Amino acid sequence: TVLSDSGAEVIKIEPLTGDPYRTPAQPPVDARSAVNPNWLMDSRNKKSLAINLASDAGRAILYRLTQDADVFITNFPPNVRKRLKLAYEDISALNPRLIYASFTGYGESGPDANKPGFDATVWWARSGMMDLVRTADAPPVRSPPGMGDHPSAMGFYSAIVTALYRREKTGKGAHVGSSLLANGLWANSCSVQSTL
Repeated sequence: TVLSDSGAEVIKIEPLTGDPYRTPAQPPVDARSAVNPNWLMDSRNKKSLAINLASDAGRAILYRLTQDADVFITNFPPNVRKRLKLAYEDISALNPRLIYASFTGYGESGPDANKPGFDATVWWARSGMMDLVRTADAPPVRSPPGMGDHPSAMGFYSAIVTALYRREKTGKGAHVGSSLLANGLWANSCSVQSTL
């Protein structure tokens, strides 16, 4: 979204059934909306293309788009990328100037790398932020939608733009990555460092 706000042409790949985030029942629930207002906000300025990435034909379409792209962004965990033939090695071979940007819940390696991650469970809870903002005798509070996703996106945008700048100097693409956990720990870094 931030890249498209800055003038980039963004093509969002969706499953054949469409992005589930389009569903009006996603939070905040608003019976007056025919579409999820959060989806409208996060998908503005983007083109959408529905393809089956598990099929050879669908993957061929994505590969063709990637050959002329500046940036490829994925939020699939590493094991899913490998299974779908969308890992860095697969995609970067098509376009050596490409910036391959991966965002996960828990990072690219480690025991939780292949687990899905969500704003409330990783950025908010696992980072310790959930515990930090409550009073001692109160139960943990749940974060509002996007509380970790949106600031994490700004850090991810910085990584992508820095890689694009580096490419202007070197002519070479790169793999940049970030995670909800890394951004949550950065947001809570004063408390984490104090504890350590």
